[in-house]
Amino acid sequence: MPTAFEKELVTLARRPADLCALVASALEEATRSVLETDHTLGGRVREQVDAAVALGAACEDQACALLALHTPREVAVKAVVAAVHTAADLTRMGGLVREVAEAPGRVPPDARPALARLGAHAVAAARASGEWLAGGEGAGPGEAVALAEAAERELREWVDGRDWPRGARAAVDLVLLAALHARFAAAAGRIGRRAAGFAPVGA
Repeated sequence: MPTAFEKELVTLARRPADLCALVASALEEATRSVLETDHTLGGRVREQVDAAVALGAACEDQACALLALHTPREVAVKAVVAAVHTAADLTRMGGLVREVAEAPGRVPPDARPALARLGAHAVAAARASGEWLAGGEGAGPGEAVALAEAAERELREWVDGRDWPRGARAAVDLVLLAALHARFAAAAGRIGRRAAGFAPVGA
């Protein structure tokens, strides 16, 4: 029968996976909000980000309590520390989502398909990392991260090229939005690599 500590460890291990799903959903809606200039969606995104911050803090508090009240083995300590680092990364990703939702200006209609693709790749990276955090056996976030990096690079090249049909202000706003999505995807990739280094709790 699992001990109280083992039950708490399982609960802690699930929280980053839940947090990953939350920030992925928040980015999906944040991207839609800027593409559609939908302020209602933006308000919902801010609520999701606040929930992510609260869940990340709860994860850290639980981890500190586990280490203070028990004397776990080294492998368990590493799992607890990994959960704390992952929760912190995901909380920062929530901050990136908030910046996307609050981005100034409007996305030009001819730029929306490219930004939508970049957003979809970033969301896919986060969801793939979430699957690994939950102990799944999917392909992981690597491919989605690479696609996000390529999409950002293509968008930057378009904005910097002679074919860019908009002004400098629109170019700056779009590049900043693309960079936020790319940073989100890169963070999801780091989380996936960390998750791959640990066996699921209870395995």
